[in-house]
Amino acid sequence: MMTGSRLSAPEGCGELVNGVAYHFLISDGGSNRVRLVEFDERGTRATLVTMSRLRFEAALEAGELVEMDVQAHPPWLDEAAGIENSWRESRRVNPKERYEDKVNRRLLAIAELVPRSAEILASDNPEAIINAHAKNYEPKQHPGRLRLWFFSYLVFGKSKWALLPSLHRIGTWDRSNKIVKKLGRPPRFGKNSGFPITPEMKEKILKGFLEFKRAHKTQDDIYGAALRKTFGCQVREGMRGREFFHPEGKSFPSPFQFWDWVKKQTDPASLARDLKGPSSARARSGDKGSFSAQLCNLNQLVEYDGFYPSEKISGIIEGAALDAFCVVRAVCVVSGAIVGIGFAKGRESMEAYRMALFSAAVDKVKYCELFGVTITPDQWPSVGLSSRLVFDRGPAAHMEAEEAIEWLSRLELTPVHSGQSKATVESSHPRDKQTNDQASYIHSGLNLVEMARREVRRTIKDNETSDAKSHMTEEMWLQEFAPTPLNVWKYLDERGRNSGSLMPFEQAVREFLIPLPATIRNDGVYFYGRKYNSRSLIDTGVFDRIARNGVIRVKAYSITMCVRHIWIEIEGELFELSFVYTASTKPGSADISLEDLQVINEARLRAQAIRRHEKVAIEQQHKTTFEEETGKDWDAGVKKLGRPSKDSIAQRDLEDQKRLMGIKS
Repeated sequence: MMTGSRLSAPEGCGELVNGVAYHFLISDGGSNRVRLVEFDERGTRATLVTMSRLRFEAALEAGELVEMDVQAHPPWLDEAAGIENSWRESRRVNPKERYEDKVNRRLLAIAELVPRSAEILASDNPEAIINAHAKNYEPKQHPGRLRLWFFSYLVFGKSKWALLPSLHRIGTWDRSNKIVKKLGRPPRFGKNSGFPITPEMKEKILKGFLEFKRAHKTQDDIYGAALRKTFGCQVREGMRGREFFHPEGKSFPSPFQFWDWVKKQTDPASLARDLKGPSSARARSGDKGSFSAQLCNLNQLVEYDGFYPSEKISGIIEGAALDAFCVVRAVCVVSGAIVGIGFAKGRESMEAYRMALFSAAVDKVKYCELFGVTITPDQWPSVGLSSRLVFDRGPAAHMEAEEAIEWLSRLELTPVHSGQSKATVESSHPRDKQTNDQASYIHSGLNLVEMARREVRRTIKDNETSDAKSHMTEEMWLQEFAPTPLNVWKYLDERGRNSGSLMPFEQAVREFLIPLPATIRNDGVYFYGRKYNSRSLIDTGVFDRIARNGVIRVKAYSITMCVRHIWIEIEGELFELSFVYTASTKPGSADISLEDLQVINEARLRAQAIRRHEKVAIEQQHKTTFEEETGKDWDAGVKKLGRPSKDSIAQRDLEDQKRLMGIKS
């Protein structure tokens, strides 16, 4: 169970939760106390609840407390989750303060408390320390508000964006049922002109539209008919020319109000068919992832290292024996469980470490699915990043720590040629049996992607079968479960001893995967010549815009070892796309690496260049041959104005042509 876990108590256990809506766990290291934070639903109040670790773990084992889920962001920011902040900022008009400035101002107010978080949580009265800080801080802060910021920052992954105010709720409530005057800017034709939208008017608008909608009618025709026959309006000569009025003074909508509420009460696709007809609507639409003695929690320290399988992989084109396939593993020091895995073709690279970080951050069922491997959540339950990492002095030593400041608190580099400095991960690598016979090698029948898929399976197997007796405690032996990394992980995680921070999937994609160019066309997204699409992307209507405006160039994220899925960003939101299969798609061809896809794309571009180079010459060659055979030009003829004549001369020529061809009149 990680920080950010939401807990609930079954009926009859209310003494643990006091009926408050949200309960998120703050694991208090190795002390004998566990802290729970209670947030109200709107995100305006946070209260700290203290419980002995013995009572807390007993409640978990007895089912008095149940983990509902793990959240990487505050529940009051659910609707804003997954949206890129830079895109959100770009949509604002004349802002007085940027969102990042708002968040930084709140983070600055708790900056002195964050380094003392362990001391504060270990104290007898943490809230008194926070209240005193709020009183002495300049400018003074409301103690309750400061407590909310401090606990939100600790609970939700120590991300400053957990401090974002819930401004996305502004202006989303429906005021039409509570007002007596027209909303919006002042009317152009006088202060009191126009009518507000009422529930009755909404019903009439929809009724009028449904009754008079016709594909051959214009919007003005539909609006006018609805006003005359549904609302009962008439036309008169007014001060500003002819205008609609109601004989009894009843309210009716303006054209903007009418069509605004038609759009709100109908489906965009059906509305397009109703206004343009099926053919025009279709023409304008698009096609339809020991060192443990001083540690006590999971993810408290994670070691990363790479190794090379001894087999020679097969090339994708000729199947030749190729070496230098690197696998990077991330291993939790406390449990010995492998929490992440990455790959690189060739030598060890930072790219493989970033992939391992990505796999450690995301749900493993999702990560395995990206390689075509199906597992259940309990086969590989580790999710979340450790804030303390150990790398060797290879390519990973060049990691930009400043870019990871939101989730990384400590990065250790081992001494040169010192494998024992990360013994946990070194001992997890597969070993080959050594002999003194003549040198030999194994030419594997697997290609790069198939080898990666095998290593994913090997990781799951090692977690289930490796000997983890050195990670077992006396309490664990009394539980009489097999000493494997997977079982040690489950035992500690069920008791809330997990220091990992959850990162949203969208953030993990942007943080660890490399962006590359892609193109959106009217029938799909093309990435190095390969076509991708998804239902969720079609529902955005982006292909409708493409059909009218040509193409859109976007950035795509992919796992370099397998490109069956990619992710693209549209208006700040991330969409997952899948490879589009056709009837002629060769089985297994979806599972290739990014490098292989780039090779195929280069071959495609060269072939297209050859065709363009040959095209004109081939055309002229055939025209020359035709002229030699017939003695006439390919384009022989005279352009004349008007239509062909059908006089008596033309009729005689037609009869002669039929006679020569044996056609009876």
